Amino acid sequence: MNYKLSNPILFYCLICISSIFFLFNPANFPADDGFFYPQIAYNIVNGKGSFFNDLYLTNGYHPLWMVFCCIAELLNPFGKQEVVYILWLFQTVFVIFSLSFLNIFFKNNKEGEIIGFFFIITLYFSLGTLYLTEAHLNLFCFSILIYFLASKINNDWLFGLLFSLVFLSRLDNIFPLFFLSLYYFYYRKYNYLTLFRSGIVIFFICGSYLFSNYLFFGALVPISGRIKSSFPYFQTYIFLTLISQFFLVCNIIALLILFFFKTIQYRNLKILIAVGSVVQLLYNVVFQSQIGQWYYVIQIIVIVILIGDIMFLVLKKHSKKKWLNYILIVSGIIISCSIGYMKKSSNFSLQFTLLDKNSHISERKENEVKVFSQKIKKTLPANSRIFIYDFPGKFAFYSDMQVIPADGLVGNQNFFSEITNSKFTDYMKRNNIQYLILPSYFHSNNEDYNFIGIKVNRNKYYIKNTLTKKIAGEINLNDFRLIKNFSNPIKIWQKDYDSVSVYKLKTNYDR
Repeated sequence: MNYKLSNPILFYCLICISSIFFLFNPANFPADDGFFYPQIAYNIVNGKGSFFNDLYLTNGYHPLWMVFCCIAELLNPFGKQEVVYILWLFQTVFVIFSLSFLNIFFKNNKEGEIIGFFFIITLYFSLGTLYLTEAHLNLFCFSILIYFLASKINNDWLFGLLFSLVFLSRLDNIFPLFFLSLYYFYYRKYNYLTLFRSGIVIFFICGSYLFSNYLFFGALVPISGRIKSSFPYFQTYIFLTLISQFFLVCNIIALLILFFFKTIQYRNLKILIAVGSVVQLLYNVVFQSQIGQWYYVIQIIVIVILIGDIMFLVLKKHSKKKWLNYILIVSGIIISCSIGYMKKSSNFSLQFTLLDKNSHISERKENEVKVFSQKIKKTLPANSRIFIYDFPGKFAFYSDMQVIPADGLVGNQNFFSEITNSKFTDYMKRNNIQYLILPSYFHSNNEDYNFIGIKVNRNKYYIKNTLTKKIAGEINLNDFRLIKNFSNPIKIWQKDYDSVSVYKLKTNYDR
């Protein structure tokens, strides 16, 4: 193995070997949100438009990753569900090339590079739920821009393009982008022509996307962003989750080290990356709800930089031993592959099984939501419209039904107007939605249970308008006929209820 990295791509392919476990059980790895993309891409490529279901035109996704999902669907010669393997290939390649660009921070620091990159590999391929989301592409776009800035390349048009790609990969990247722009304009000596040239590119690319949102959907940001964001008002309940605490503490430590050790390479750039990361994280904590792991891409980059700087400071006065690199690589592969194997074959989750005293890791040959979706596919008529309280992405992808999510994340303004201005039963009749899936058999009838799109109180169900954050009306179960109860397919994450119930809207004959 050549540690001079004469062929670094082969080296990165080696340390990315844990990604292969996804191929054996794709449903076990991604979060539900990741399945929005292949579902919508399938409809776009097959001429049905930007629809998650056949009711609502939507822009509830990050546009750049959707472009690649559509490319994957165009390349897909097999059935709808097999597109995930092409997306896996795209995402693995994105990570491999991201490592090659971030390598600029690890000159003469092989130990820091190995540990830092295995941190990325473990989160992206083994431990996290990032598959099928925009996270891998987001990492790639950030890595190219950071490489561009670290190399001090003078190309305003290219900077504008890279800025736009990072923005379109996630819109809340605007916060770290602001600080990265300051760095670029600083070493370009604040030339007004720099601002003009890069601004033209940004205006046409980002401006076109934002204007299209406003033209077709009535707002600059996508519907999912409007639902999750409370800006300019603070969230009602502001708290730092365990993962937010981890990233915030690590980012602050990174800043402190950069302030105190002035001999660190690329110090000014790293400081601005870390400041932008902290600002983005705090914005999301204060103004955003339902934050997923894919929100923390720039924070992960900061931790990788932190690992590299710590290893550099610790080992800079010591002779480098190649045997240590061997040990680090073998250990990294064993750890990442072991976690990947557990994720493939069990219900392993850092937060919901490993750190939860009330849960335990158990064998999981097939994903519960996938199994549930396939049962529904056999139970209900093909292409039925179904209103569901949660997990709509995976359910729609594996059931091939027309799924209407209660949260509206892949809907549009019409959805919220309809559920607010009419009774829920009338809304379903008007849109020919025959079926309803709700959580049931809660452990306590004296508590309120809040999901994104519905609220349950004393065995009564209420539909919520997630745009206004208010109750839109009651779901009267007397208007429905119970078809069947199924065991809760997301029990790992939502332990307060034991089953989900499938209802059918009553006809005049049923009444």
